[in-house]
Order: sequence, then structure tokens, then C-alpha cells
Amino acid sequence: MGEIDKDYHQLATENKIIIVMKILIFIDSIGAGGAEKSMVELAKFLTKQPGFEVKFLCINQQKIGFLEEVQSNDIPIIFFKDTSGYSKKLEFLNKTITEENPDIIHSVLAESNFLLRLVRVFNKRGKIIQSLVSTPYTEERKRDSQLPLLKYKMAKIFDEYSGKVNRGIHYHVITNEVLDHYREFLNIDDNYSLIYRGRRKNQYLDKNNTRNSNKFQLINVGRQVFAKGQLDILKALNYLRETNRLGTIKLKILGKEGKHTEALNEFVIKNKLENHVEILGFVKNVEEELAEANAFIFPSYYEGLGGALVEAFSAKLPVICTNIPVLREVVGDEKGALFSNPGDFKHLAENIYSLSKDQDLQSSLSTYSSKRFLENFQIDNIHQEMLNMYLEVHRS
Repeated sequence: MGEIDKDYHQLATENKIIIVMKILIFIDSIGAGGAEKSMVELAKFLTKQPGFEVKFLCINQQKIGFLEEVQSNDIPIIFFKDTSGYSKKLEFLNKTITEENPDIIHSVLAESNFLLRLVRVFNKRGKIIQSLVSTPYTEERKRDSQLPLLKYKMAKIFDEYSGKVNRGIHYHVITNEVLDHYREFLNIDDNYSLIYRGRRKNQYLDKNNTRNSNKFQLINVGRQVFAKGQLDILKALNYLRETNRLGTIKLKILGKEGKHTEALNEFVIKNKLENHVEILGFVKNVEEELAEANAFIFPSYYEGLGGALVEAFSAKLPVICTNIPVLREVVGDEKGALFSNPGDFKHLAENIYSLSKDQDLQSSLSTYSSKRFLENFQIDNIHQEMLNMYLEVHRS
């Protein structure tokens, strides 16, 4: 991981400047997702650096998420006053950029990226950074029966067009897989920075030196939507029950409710899995729950990186996940996790059962997770790389 920019460090320590940079973070909402969490942590870091002024600009205000954390750290937030249509949003965004006159406008998530590209056509204030945090146009996404195909196709067309007519955008990509996903149709050349998401070391590990040996506690963290594959976990557990191998295996699903919440609850009841499955929704003690679990299960159909997977690494958890390119990249080694193909709940079940019965495998995967986290995903190193990206873009 890179060290902090030396020119900035010298300026800051010699107190030669008051404001190095004014940053406006433009985001769909400060909700409960991994991208939102990462940006809140980054904003907290930046506000502690000499000469940085940071504000959030949010399209929507959500009750569940990290809003309270932002407010408690005295980071200013501007909310859109009228989100009834794109014309109103564009008008408000243009007005806000003009009034704030930031050095850097950093947009995150799809709608914010779209709106900023449109406004950029006639408002050239500030340098633009856009975070690309997912792989929305994969074939796997089309397996979602709830996906509105027309909206999906229109979004892809507009994404491509708006990216190609805009120049001077610096892209922050969170994995090589995301870069490959977008490179051609956004005309990305050398105008990007590849910086992973970071997380803090799990603070509860030292308090839980031994995990529960009376049961095998699986944990999944993610919004309850098709992409996260939680229904496949339930199918896998039901398969183990049908083959008399479920035993003491338990599952907790943590994450905000979504389009698949009803289906998940109905499956649990229909298949009499209530004694083995807890669907807890959004909780604030995710780190503590991870520290008490025996393994992390993450059968996603597509991801940009998977911040929850990094949190599992920080908790030294053995990992079971899907064999998709982005998760292979994040895991880093084919022996660093137990993989199965998306939707293959029987193979997923076999991986669950094998891990539950093999203490040596649990130990080796736990050791690997910890090593992978320390070498690649520590949040302080990631924040320094992000700060250096801001400085480089500001100077360009």
C-alpha cells in the first residue's frame, strides 16, 4: 500500500496552507451498503487531515444506514430538496456545485454518477472522480426474475453514452474485475485508480478467543436481494436437512431488507428451518456477530468487491463463496476459500458440511483470511491511497 503524498505531508506539517482541498461527495444515499460505509469512513478520515473540507450531497435520505454516524462526526450533509424528477435533480445539483464550488466532486453509485455526467456538460467547476463499485451488466444479473429488463437496457445505453461524451473524469475502481467490466464502454485508458475497499481489524476478536464449539454458526451479511444469493443458502441448508446432515449447523443473515425478504422468510417457514435460521435485518453490531461466528458464507451472483467479505477476513473467518471472477480476485487464491458456482446450492451444501466437520480446514482458512486482510485491506492504508488519489487529481 502506498504512503501518503510527501508534498501534502510537508505542507500540512509546516502549516503553509489553510485549505488544501474542498471535497463534495455526491452519493445516492448514506444507506446501509458497503459503498456507503466506505465513503463515510473515508470522510471521517479526511476531515481529520489538515486542510481538508468535506461535505456529503445526498439524493435520498434513508432511516436505515450511517446517517447518524455522519452527523455525530459533524460532517455537513446537503439533501436534495426535490427528488420528484430528473430535471429537478439536475437543477439542484447544478445549483449546489455552483454555490459550493468544490475542488473535487466525487460521485458514488449509479444514479449519482449519471446525474453528475449530465450536469458536467454545462457546469465545469471542480475535478471529477467517479467510483465504479459494481458489475451491473453481467449475464448473471439477468437471472434475477425481478429485474426490469427495459430499465436495465436503457441504463446500460445511457451509461455508455454519458461516459463517452464526457472527458476529464477520473475513475476510482475497487477491483480489476470492475475495471474490465467498464473499461471499453466508458473509454477508460489511464484515467483511473485501482484502490480496494478497506476495513478495520475486528475489535471483538480478542474478547472471543474461542468460537462456539457446540454449533457451527454460519453468517451472511448483505442486503436481502437476488444478487446476494441468500435463497441459495437456505436451499443448501434444506438439502442438508433432507439428507440428514444439518445437525448443529445454524445460519444468521444480517442486512437491510430488500426485494427477496418475503421469499426468504416464506422458505424458512415452508421448510421448517426456524430452529436453524435467523434473519435479523440491519444491525449495528455486525463486527460482534462476525467475531462469534464459525464461518462466513457469501454466495453472491455478482459483486463489485464485497465489503462484507473483507469484514469477514478481518474477523479471521473461513469463507465459503461463489466462484465468480470478482470474488476470486478478492480471495486471491483458489485455496483461500471454498468455492461453488452461482446457484449450485447442492455444491454449496457440500462445502458447508465439509467445513463444519473439518477443524483443520477451518483453521487453515481462518489463517488465510487473516493474512489476506492484513496484506491488502487494512483501512488506514486504503485511506492513504484515496487521499493520494485526490491530491493527484487536484494537481492534474
